[in-house]
Amino acid sequence: MSTTVDDTPVTRRLQSVKKIILVLAGKGGVGKSSVATQLALNLYASSPTARVGILDVDLTGPSIPRMFGVDGPQYAVHQSTDGWVPVYADAEAGEQRLAVMSVGFLLKKKGDSVVWRGPKKNAMIRQFLSDVRWGELDYLVIDTPPGRRNAAQ
Repeated sequence: MSTTVDDTPVTRRLQSVKKIILVLAGKGGVGKSSVATQLALNLYASSPTARVGILDVDLTGPSIPRMFGVDGPQYAVHQSTDGWVPVYADAEAGEQRLAVMSVGFLLKKKGDSVVWRGPKKNAMIRQFLSDVRWGELDYLVIDTPPGRRNAAQ
């Protein structure tokens, strides 16, 4: 039995996402994370009902938790029966419309990074896309790692 594009864990998980926006560039240090952060915040502020997710797949330099102010020990991603539950950057305001997921939440110490390459790195990115429980989102902003090869995969 062949698998169609519409029948993968990633496509099934992302069916409830209306628009996916990739932020990418051919090299590091050019402001991708800053652009992704500002884009997500502006989309969130554009409507009192907008639901926005931001996914940090820059495994070697995850900065999105720090940029959203959710990098302290009180912010933790946890597993549920339906996948990883993202951290909500707006939870203190009583909302759950701004979801954040990053490998930074899974590392033991702030400033650590993942030095995986190739298939292992791509498998982790696929796992983020298939296992994070986003729920209904209007937008999912994806902050990609530097380089054209990794972003294309």
